Amino acid sequence: MSEGSTSPLNAKREYTQLLRLHEQLLGQFARARDELAAPNTDSLVKQIKGRTGSAPDLTELKTSVEEAIKALKLSQSRIETAIADRLNASVDVEGISNLPVYLQRFLAERAGQPGFGYEVDQDPVRGWIIRWKEYTDRGTVRGYGQICERPYAWLED
Repeated sequence: MSEGSTSPLNAKREYTQLLRLHEQLLGQFARARDELAAPNTDSLVKQIKGRTGSAPDLTELKTSVEEAIKALKLSQSRIETAIADRLNASVDVEGISNLPVYLQRFLAERAGQPGFGYEVDQDPVRGWIIRWKEYTDRGTVRGYGQICERPYAWLED
């Protein structure tokens, strides 16, 4: 694989790492904002003014921290939108044109992963059913299950 291209799994992993970094930075900036707004900081500024006659102006610093928080939140929102756009790309299941969106999303999230296999059937009561299995590199089953369009439909009968 060339350096300029990434697989969908690598892209998702990289987006997730970037979101974690955003969360860490957001936490650090929030702590800085809280420290700047804390009563102890105000009393320290008053003490400095009382001793020296001039107070340090923290207004610009507070504004910059707030702007950094807003920029981080905006960037985080854009990343989450990019991830959602990737996940909303529907997976075409051969012969099925009316698979519900949440079942398409389930397949879109997993279908490209190595070792993931699935079957799609239609049940007259429960609707579309996806039966899936995920295998490890050694060929053992990592996980399996089924997802139904209407999982509790049989209770209504």
